[in-house]
Amino acid sequence: MIWSKLRQILLVFLIGLSAFLSFQIWTTGVQQREPAPSGGNPLPASLTDRSFVEVFSPKKVIWHRNTAGETLDINTFYTNEWFEDYLPEMTFGRVQLPEKLGLSAYQDYLNSENWVEFIFDAPVPFGIFEDGFDDLPTDYQNRTFTHVIMNKKNPGKTAFYDSQEELFYRVEGSEYTEEVINKLLYSPDNQMTDVKAFDITDRFIYLPVKEKEVEYRDYLVERLPNNLFIYQFFSDPSEIDARRTGNTTRYLDLTTEVKINDSLNMLNYLRQRSDMDEMTFSDRLRNSYDVLNQIENWTEKVHYQGYSPKTNEVIFQRYVQGYPVYSYQQFESVIEIAVVESGLTSLQVPIRVAQTSLSLTGEKAKTLPSGEDVLNQIKEINPDLSNITDIRIGLTWTESKEDERVVHFEPDWYVESKGSWIEVTRFIEAQEVSINGF
Repeated sequence: MIWSKLRQILLVFLIGLSAFLSFQIWTTGVQQREPAPSGGNPLPASLTDRSFVEVFSPKKVIWHRNTAGETLDINTFYTNEWFEDYLPEMTFGRVQLPEKLGLSAYQDYLNSENWVEFIFDAPVPFGIFEDGFDDLPTDYQNRTFTHVIMNKKNPGKTAFYDSQEELFYRVEGSEYTEEVINKLLYSPDNQMTDVKAFDITDRFIYLPVKEKEVEYRDYLVERLPNNLFIYQFFSDPSEIDARRTGNTTRYLDLTTEVKINDSLNMLNYLRQRSDMDEMTFSDRLRNSYDVLNQIENWTEKVHYQGYSPKTNEVIFQRYVQGYPVYSYQQFESVIEIAVVESGLTSLQVPIRVAQTSLSLTGEKAKTLPSGEDVLNQIKEINPDLSNITDIRIGLTWTESKEDERVVHFEPDWYVESKGSWIEVTRFIEAQEVSINGF
């Protein structure tokens, strides 16, 4: 009798414990934002939050100290807090009608006074920051700029410049003050480099005039699981048809296809949509940013890198410690997103991410030649620079030979040519082959 009651009590306890543990496991899975395998709204795949300012802030800040005869490049990795504090809140006055201003005339204008210049990697529409302007005209939503300049002593003297269209927009007043600008220029965390402007076929780029030491980086990488994304892209998982061919797994339903290539560690998404209405450039960037925040798990910074009018793809670049990450075919470092008003139409995203910084033994830093020396090396092979868009320092994604979970990031000079980034040594070799014919 007593034993029978004890068994009943023990059974009730075990059932309760089982229910409690099941609840704990279920809620832990939710807290980790694992994708739900059945109906309802799918949970976001991304576990990393990144701000709008981080993604769309300028990637180069140049201080033209003309009274001191200096031009300084301020490393934007250490200015992120300033942009987060002041870019969303401060406003500009009314944007004036544009003036035609050639690139050389624009450069002369910068040399006339003490200016702080903010340079973006790709054209940015006024409409994306429309809350920062007084009475921005509707037809300015899709007009773009690539540079912003503020007078150091009188920041109310501000202008926006579109280097592609060679249009100069003056602005009536600004909430930015000399005190605010000084917080950017005189921050104790700043890293500044002496640079010089070089004209490369109707485009000015700023390159360091001295050798530059850049640290090697090592990271532990993680390959994200397929199901982290799959339930993000399919509203009804029961209708998914999964097929495996070689290194590629395809997930399909009536309108959507997701391909995951295990050898390239790359996910490609395609969706048929009847809605192909035109969007403003501003809305396209905003919506692409929303998608980026849902799917990109890179723990370091990610920045807006470019836009392809032919495909309507917005391109985002991964960064490590303030430097862009490059690889042979950019499979590890670039995200491409295309949207229409009703949603995402295509996506390419790497599914391996650098998660943890490592301190490995070996060389800690690499001394790179000055930008001027690099440019002279290129000119020696071919003085024609018309096929060069930009030159910058980047980090090369290099697989570890000892451990497949580790990736080395090696500093190097890179050249942008015909829409692609290539190490300067490979670029020079390609030029030699083109000229010599072997």
